[in-house]
Amino acid sequence: MKHFKIIDSKKSVLADNLTENCIQCLASCDFTGRVIPECPEYGDKRRQGQRITKSASVFLCCDKTKTTKLFRQKIEALSYSVPDLKIPISKIRNEEQKKVNRLVHNLTSINAHNIQEIYDLVPQEILAQNWRRQLDFIKEEIKKDMDKAALMFLRIAKHNTHMRSEFSIYRKIERDDNIELDKKEHNLRNVLLNTLHTFFSDFSKRDVYVEVDDFYFKVDFDYETIQVALYHLIENAAKYTLYNTRVLITAYETDDWINLKFEMTSTHVKEEERSEIMKEGISGEMARKMQKQGDGIGMWRINQMLKINDCEFEAIFGDVSETKMGFDFSKNVFIMKFLKY
Repeated sequence: MKHFKIIDSKKSVLADNLTENCIQCLASCDFTGRVIPECPEYGDKRRQGQRITKSASVFLCCDKTKTTKLFRQKIEALSYSVPDLKIPISKIRNEEQKKVNRLVHNLTSINAHNIQEIYDLVPQEILAQNWRRQLDFIKEEIKKDMDKAALMFLRIAKHNTHMRSEFSIYRKIERDDNIELDKKEHNLRNVLLNTLHTFFSDFSKRDVYVEVDDFYFKVDFDYETIQVALYHLIENAAKYTLYNTRVLITAYETDDWINLKFEMTSTHVKEEERSEIMKEGISGEMARKMQKQGDGIGMWRINQMLKINDCEFEAIFGDVSETKMGFDFSKNVFIMKFLKY
């Protein structure tokens, strides 16, 4: 087995798989290549060396190179490759950071919903008082309207279920190239309503009426990933739909697809923005103007979750139909297409 450590000119470690024994060898290595008769890690004969240049420091130890000359050629070639090595390592770090950013963004959003649910029942000024006063207030609020309190706890539980789904997706999709989905048959309307109920208060505050048509389609998909897609789509609807309007949700069948359709009057997306709106990090100009945009993850995430389930996502943006307080709105349609099996 090869062991190595590569450090660039700024003392940043680019690659390192040294053991504790290897670190001791590195500390005493002041040569570019020679035979070590008894390796402290493996107990056999190996070749090791260190080459230091202006751009990098490279340490290498291996047991497969037959001559010291060949070993020195290896370590020299490795040191010359450092500038090229830095680019992919930097790219990998950036990609991994993006994955973490997505998780943090999504969990922060879910947590904000939970906090708002609590504040709707218990004002912040009460939470600043002593614990006995808080307890008495909460008991009285629950007695006054038990249904309201029960619904709040139910929504918090569902938000936490979604939080668990986000963690699960991060583990099995973001951290592993071999995606493993648990596809089963689900009642599409039940899965939709399970997610929709968590946004009841968000729509109520905006006087938005959500009408869900009767349909009874059963579709095969991975529950966690589709739940996340629905969560992001409904969250966007709750955030960007015009006050005092209606969201209509229907489902219908075509030759190859079961289509779940969302119709709403929501933030206008300009024609020149539409080809980019599914890309990660992209938000429409009107969303930015309203200062409601997040990190541009929502639409991209919906599309991603549907694609890995062999499904499709279509967004049909209309022309400006209304302007309120300087913000443009249009009749927009979003369709989740589930493949028939």
